[in-house]
Amino acid sequence: MNVSQNTSLISRVLAVLFAGIPLIATATQPGNVAPSLVPWPQKIQVGAASIGIGAQSKIVARTEELRPLADVLAGEISLVSGLQLAVKVGTPGAGDIFLSLEPSLKGEAHNFIVSDRAKIEGGNYAAVALGTTTLLQSLQIRSGKVFLPVMSVEDAPQTEYRGLFVDVARQYHSLSNLRQMVQLCRLYKIRYLHLHLTDDQSIMFPSKVYPKLATQNQHGGKTYTIEELKDLVAFADARGVTIIPELDVPGHSAAMNRAMRDLFMIKGTKPYEHHASINFAKAEVMQALETIVAEMCEVFKSSPYFHIGGDEADLAFANQNEDFKASFAKYNLPNQHQLYRKFVADMDEIVKKNGKQMLVWEGFGREAGSPIQIPKDVIVMAYEIRFYQPDKLVKDGYKVINASWTPMYVVNGGRSTEEIFAWQSRQFKPFGAKAEDKGVILPPEAPLFGAQMCAWEQKENVELPNLRHRLATMSERVWNQNATRSYEEFSRSMESTDRVLDALVHQITVHSEGTRIAGEQKFSSEVTLTVALAPGAKGTARYTLDGKDPTPASAACDAPIRIASTTNFKARLFDAEGKPLGYPFAARYEIQPVTPR
Repeated sequence: MNVSQNTSLISRVLAVLFAGIPLIATATQPGNVAPSLVPWPQKIQVGAASIGIGAQSKIVARTEELRPLADVLAGEISLVSGLQLAVKVGTPGAGDIFLSLEPSLKGEAHNFIVSDRAKIEGGNYAAVALGTTTLLQSLQIRSGKVFLPVMSVEDAPQTEYRGLFVDVARQYHSLSNLRQMVQLCRLYKIRYLHLHLTDDQSIMFPSKVYPKLATQNQHGGKTYTIEELKDLVAFADARGVTIIPELDVPGHSAAMNRAMRDLFMIKGTKPYEHHASINFAKAEVMQALETIVAEMCEVFKSSPYFHIGGDEADLAFANQNEDFKASFAKYNLPNQHQLYRKFVADMDEIVKKNGKQMLVWEGFGREAGSPIQIPKDVIVMAYEIRFYQPDKLVKDGYKVINASWTPMYVVNGGRSTEEIFAWQSRQFKPFGAKAEDKGVILPPEAPLFGAQMCAWEQKENVELPNLRHRLATMSERVWNQNATRSYEEFSRSMESTDRVLDALVHQITVHSEGTRIAGEQKFSSEVTLTVALAPGAKGTARYTLDGKDPTPASAACDAPIRIASTTNFKARLFDAEGKPLGYPFAARYEIQPVTPR
């Protein structure tokens, strides 16, 4: 929905809406425009007045349940504006920010109303968290003072599932990097962060029952600790972001086979043994998986979902294995493919036993005549659009998440924001699809559970630069499919929210000739960079040009920085004692001179 340009009409509507409530209009601007919001809300009205948020203002949580969110918001407002707000539990006064639970609001529905105070209400913690994101994006700083436009927002996502997938098994990601991913998800109202914790290269979950599993990781055995993962979950929960764990089985499991060959390997097959698929026909293997799933569910308690992978399992010669032969006879199944289908159904029971719902990659076919039918409570992430067409999945009663290769896969770059903006969430396109290819499009009446952007195989230093604009664009297309603003209008809003992201994550911004730049950038000639501190930041920014993390001994960003050739630039803020603040800012600046013809 576009905001009406008729401000007098909006003011009259707001006057009725806020009848009887005195407005504190510390700054009145007849030409006041809608704030720069991403994604665009379902309903929004903006008035001509603004209220001031000052040192006397407080963030007030109505109940103790919302106190952690109030603390998070106070820290974010400080970074974005420099304003330090006190937090309390109780009732609000004029000029305060009030967080409240409203049982009549269902799901993730929430309201954000700015009159003489700012009020955010939602039916649960996560819904209120979404409203605080709207507030954060709406803050306006003028002459060093902080304002919120008088406005009313009624909002809710059109899809229940909005996810970001990060591959931490193939490329190691530090916990600080994953916290950045949580903050990116929060800023753009992405509810779920899906962690790919296991693959052929590494197992990043430290099983206490099977500690050998992580010893053969490509990182030299390096893995997360239980305490680190629990801290990450708590960090995300406080911000309304839920982390989903993935144990990728029965394929993509070479790390399990390397670490515990005698337990997991499908042995005795020719011309080769399956290095990346595990022997799920063996009872001991299924018991091990049940134990590991229970361990992971204990750490990721807040997630309603558990992902088992299920894709690309090489079982070509598994029928030669004695355990598979015995299972064919025991369950009266003709081949290893049907036994794989039984495996998916068995894993569904294991996941449900742990109180969660199972997610799986699209790796099984429709096969109406199969003796083993995949349970309908399994949620399918459709990515290849090859094994089981998404329209058929929906018709057959499955919940479907659009994770289609085009344009939802981000692998060291991937699709442009323009192409993602041109996509719509009901459109499924396979690998290699061109922009003009339509793919499979679900009809309007077909239910769609959600969409997910997948960042495969990326090193952590490029994760945020590659995702920050692409994920924002996905959120815009998935949250409100009725939004009619153009790509240019959306881009202007994203430029504003991207500055908020810099303040939250890096506490610095990087500019070239007065224009803020982030992520991957290409220039036709040398460029001069300047680094500025975010409004709430204090300290000294330091930089490197070799891709290494800055240290307290690195050069200070106290003068323009000349970039004459392709450079991996990094900068970070440090306090007076040399303690790092925020997270490193990383970007690759490519200098590609134009060759005269």
